[in-house]
Amino acid sequence: MHRYFKLALWIAIYLAISFGIGQITQGSIDNWYSTLEKPDFNPPNYLFPIVWGFLYILIASAGWRLWDAGASNTLKGSFIIYTLLNWAWTPIFFGAHQLLLGFVWIILINLATVFIIMRAWRPVRPTSILMILPLCWTLFAMILNYAIWMLNS
Repeated sequence: MHRYFKLALWIAIYLAISFGIGQITQGSIDNWYSTLEKPDFNPPNYLFPIVWGFLYILIASAGWRLWDAGASNTLKGSFIIYTLLNWAWTPIFFGAHQLLLGFVWIILINLATVFIIMRAWRPVRPTSILMILPLCWTLFAMILNYAIWMLNS
């Protein structure tokens, strides 16, 4: 199988799973989330799927690069853990309405991202570079999650 076909497959699967998770919690976003008090820096709701769509392409590409480059099992396992943490945040925050747990969870996501960036820097630098923007966004999301938790506790 051509390596770029594999990349396209990684992106398609990653986007499909992410979209599915988003669809499961869409009702909470439209109803529960809209009733929460939010900080002034909260982006409009329409921006989140655009940003996350782009970020998921970067993340899927980073994962594909790990497997394509034959990265260590530690790096591959770290990426799988990161992915599961990332995908679980939406049901925790939006589905279960757990603002504090969502905040703690996103801290774990950021720690996992930093670990991947640091561990992949030498053996698979493209993965590290591809994970920088997702880290920036989840750091912002962490601050946003914290502010929403504080405003609504």
